Amino acid sequence: MKRALIVFFVLVFVMVGAVSGAVAFGGFHHKHSCGILKSLTKLDLTDAQKKSIATILKSNKAQSQTLRANLKTAKQNLHTAMSTPNAAEAAIRAAYKPVAAAVEEMIVNRAQVKAQIAKVLTPEQQAQLDKHKQDRLAKKKDHSKTGKSLTDEWIEKYSK
Repeated sequence: MKRALIVFFVLVFVMVGAVSGAVAFGGFHHKHSCGILKSLTKLDLTDAQKKSIATILKSNKAQSQTLRANLKTAKQNLHTAMSTPNAAEAAIRAAYKPVAAAVEEMIVNRAQVKAQIAKVLTPEQQAQLDKHKQDRLAKKKDHSKTGKSLTDEWIEKYSK
């Protein structure tokens, strides 16, 4: 029974991490625009494009902060539910729903901001941005394989 409970909690932690981390445009960052800016700095933007993008990011800043705060609160509530001794599955599922909703809102917001920024870019810049995204996703995929294999090795070693 103890082993099953431990496995359950490990799987829940992995799922929460996967959902909150696996989002469009390279994942969530502590600052919403950080990931976007990192990608955009690799493009040769004109001063007018920089000004337009800055205006887009500035107009979205407050909403973005609110969405991050909502996600943080939802994750804290989930952690509290999971940390409760003999936590009921129903309670954990109920605590997870606001996390999923918060992640969904952040993804939608991120897509809206990305669409606004895309209108400012030239087709060539958009192609460069898409290539950069594919490169990042490939690196991320390799990184996740390493973590998975380490987890598999640890489980195999200690589950005998």
